Amino acid sequence: MKGELISIIVLVYNTEQYVNKCLKSILNQTYSNLEVIVINDGSTDRSSKKINAIASHDKRIKIIERENKGRYLSRLEGYKKASGKYIFYIDSDDWIKKDTIEKMYNAIKETKADVVRCQYQKYINNHIVTPKSFLNRNVLMDIEHFEPQFFDLLYKTNYCNTICKQLMKKSVMKDIKNVGEELDYCEDLACNLKIYKNMKSILFMPDELYIYNFNHSYKKIKISKDEILKKIEDTIYVYYELYNSTKEFDIKNKKEYRKVSAMRMIEKLSILICDLLKTGITKKEFIDTLDNIVNDTKVKAIYKELKDEDTSEIYKDIRVYDLTKRVIKNSDLLLNKKFNQLYNYNKLFLNFKKLF
Repeated sequence: MKGELISIIVLVYNTEQYVNKCLKSILNQTYSNLEVIVINDGSTDRSSKKINAIASHDKRIKIIERENKGRYLSRLEGYKKASGKYIFYIDSDDWIKKDTIEKMYNAIKETKADVVRCQYQKYINNHIVTPKSFLNRNVLMDIEHFEPQFFDLLYKTNYCNTICKQLMKKSVMKDIKNVGEELDYCEDLACNLKIYKNMKSILFMPDELYIYNFNHSYKKIKISKDEILKKIEDTIYVYYELYNSTKEFDIKNKKEYRKVSAMRMIEKLSILICDLLKTGITKKEFIDTLDNIVNDTKVKAIYKELKDEDTSEIYKDIRVYDLTKRVIKNSDLLLNKKFNQLYNYNKLFLNFKKLF
């Protein structure tokens, strides 16, 4: 099938076990007018060797080898190098079905949408799992009708967090260069906020065309203190951007969406605070980290939004100020080895209310 050039951008970092499958799923697409831009972001395994071996047989692949710069800068570099009218991102441990690009291209041309999103399946424990979908047909949303349907998805759920499984006109992506941080976490949402502000319509497809490889996503169970601290920093930045984005969208009910953005930041921070307890962090480091969160200017603004609000039962007991102050007060208990043996991650999170 011959059509307009589409740029597929592949982010690679130490995925030697999966990168062949990913690239072959792209090169074997029924839609063939593609350029494949592979950003090898400082891999230390055999990913580079495998990429080059495949590229030697297909001139559509362009390889960018570089030192590790992180996920956001990789996405940005891919965008800058892309020559296609449309762009599609894929992570190198995932893959797509044979007709993914053809179906999404046909849909975007037929509806004249700026962005089209497909559904996905999970590859987990060596099996394909299909999550329950809210769609059974194509749903086109235009700028005049974003509220409440699209804004509910963007602000109240994680549904629009990912930039993968999304075919976009390159023209609506021009502002992703204005993300102000070198993000490794939540960078998808930060980029999507820039994209969605420029689009006039978005199409949601019911077709499950993208395969997320959860085998690789959850393989790395142990995470370092520094990685979690970076996640905390990125979370504060991105969810504050989500919180502030209500000013730029034409939203009538700004207050509701600002409030739910604030609550989502607090939820994410609460989970990351739990993760810190599994890293061997010292009592002083732990208390200092919580103190830094409490005194962050963005978090203070979020807390001000929630302070006098009647929030839902789900969130009202995990506001960051109340939570962190009580965690500091009980840090001896939280850092006790026996405590960590008794409470796994989920129990710790679900029992915050009981503990404090």
